Amino acid sequence: MRNHSRGFTLIELLVVILILGIMMSMTIPRVAGVRQQAREAAMKMNLHNVQVVIEQFHAEQGHYAEDFYEDGYGYCFPGGVFDQQMGTLPTNPWTGRQMDPDEFNPEDYEKEADLSDNTEGGPNDQYDYQTGEIVYGVWTPDGADYPAGYGLVGIGRGGVSIRSFNQDDEAIIFLLHS
Repeated sequence: MRNHSRGFTLIELLVVILILGIMMSMTIPRVAGVRQQAREAAMKMNLHNVQVVIEQFHAEQGHYAEDFYEDGYGYCFPGGVFDQQMGTLPTNPWTGRQMDPDEFNPEDYEKEADLSDNTEGGPNDQYDYQTGEIVYGVWTPDGADYPAGYGLVGIGRGGVSIRSFNQDDEAIIFLLHS
């Protein structure tokens, strides 16, 4: 009488585990990259939302503010009430916390051309800020009472400006400005 066992051999099980391990090792790095891309996309959306707030303030007041928080941009965010209540600021995609008004760091540009300088290493290429911050900078012409332009830079992983890439794979600093 023969004994027919109905199971897998140890070698068959090891081969299946090896194949699953290889498949997992190819999938995990892709998932990590997708999470980073999603955070950077959320940061770009935050930049766009802040730009809308700045332009709304400009439409109402007729000028850009020198300081993001003290001059009253806060009320222009959703839920804000003029001079009474600050609206809901964007959420930092890396920490999951609502951004603090003090995170919008004012930086003064020395010349108007700096606002459009989006080269790597240029004045809009910011380093050493906290991940998820938005750096707000203004340019005020000589003799003017209010700034004539502004720049926004989103800070990504490692405290470096978020970059986009052109068709030639060259880094472009992601900026929104007037």
